[in-house]
Amino acid sequence: MATYDVGDQVRVTASFKTAGTGVAIVDAATACTHRQPDGTNATTPTITKGSGAADSGIYYVDISLDQVGTHTVKIASTEQVIASETIELVVAKSIFDHS
Repeated sequence: MATYDVGDQVRVTASFKTAGTGVAIVDAATACTHRQPDGTNATTPTITKGSGAADSGIYYVDISLDQVGTHTVKIASTEQVIASETIELVVAKSIFDHS
């Protein structure tokens, strides 16, 4: 698992496709939760539909890591296919931080 520094910005992606046929869900209603190490939820990040490959079903959110510890990010599809992707990001205290 990668370790990040305080202040890093990370892009988290999720891909939503229908079961069985694997057709991309391109206009899914999505929600994102970013739980910080202190147990609070960060301000809801903006979810963006990926561009590039047409109708890819990929969504992403840019997360600022401003606390040491484990950040948990969940991107969920709330229509057509109810699904979610969850990732944990570990932020380590810098050896240069003497506070």
